[in-house]
Amino acid sequence: MQLIKKLQEKITQPTYEKRSFRKRALARYRMLTHENRALPDFMIIGTQKGGTTSLYRYLAKHPDINPNYVVKELSFFDEDYSRGEIWYRSNFPKKRAGKLYFEGTTHYLYNPIVPKRVKQMLPNVKVIALLRNPIDRAYSSYKHQVRAGRESLSFEDAIESESKRLSGEKDRLLADPSYISYNYNHFSYIERGKYIDQVNNWLEFFSKNQMLILSSEDFFQDTDGSLKQICDFLGVKHIKTNPKKKHNTGGYKDTMSADMRENLKLIFEPYNAKLQKFLDKDLHWD
Repeated sequence: MQLIKKLQEKITQPTYEKRSFRKRALARYRMLTHENRALPDFMIIGTQKGGTTSLYRYLAKHPDINPNYVVKELSFFDEDYSRGEIWYRSNFPKKRAGKLYFEGTTHYLYNPIVPKRVKQMLPNVKVIALLRNPIDRAYSSYKHQVRAGRESLSFEDAIESESKRLSGEKDRLLADPSYISYNYNHFSYIERGKYIDQVNNWLEFFSKNQMLILSSEDFFQDTDGSLKQICDFLGVKHIKTNPKKKHNTGGYKDTMSADMRENLKLIFEPYNAKLQKFLDKDLHWD
């Protein structure tokens, strides 16, 4: 208790204190008070470049919903699992009655080792996935990697090289839970769009009624209607919102060629058909 009090004093030092000093003190304080901190009641698990940042920010404004601290994507259940539950809890506010807590990491949907880990720690958690037309998602992801300086190939060459880049990576992830695959995380333009496979992986550990799957297109076309669905799913009161803009959108004006789009449509068609059957809904992904 004395150490916690000292850390509280350091955290509230005058503004001339170095930011890094206060940040370290705050992190230490959160670790020491982990027992009073929340674990998530629900998670946004994906998909990457599907509108999750916008959804995260809208939900964070709800008076009965609190997000994790600092960053949207904690990446605990995929990349930082070795830090343990105490570290994970330290990223959340103190638990308060009547409040829901959440985080959002887009790799969770795609990473095959995540659902089992989540089940072990959070067996009753609910999960939300925003799924974007996989053709558009693939191109948006490609442009994101280019902007980040990770991708040097043309879109056509990146698609052609994907199977070679990802060869053996999923098997290695499953065999060695400590392994973090750079290629699997960054160059999976096609594989990330095979949503039904990822949904089925989650269904091995969670019931269908613990999952809410929405299309990104529906979310942005009728954001308030989608948020109402989400609030109903979470069991909280819907508060009407008037969204002003999308968040974390990439700025690019060029598009893929018509031939390339048709090729991707053929690749994704059987996966989209299975997903639509599972959802009992036509997603209108052309």
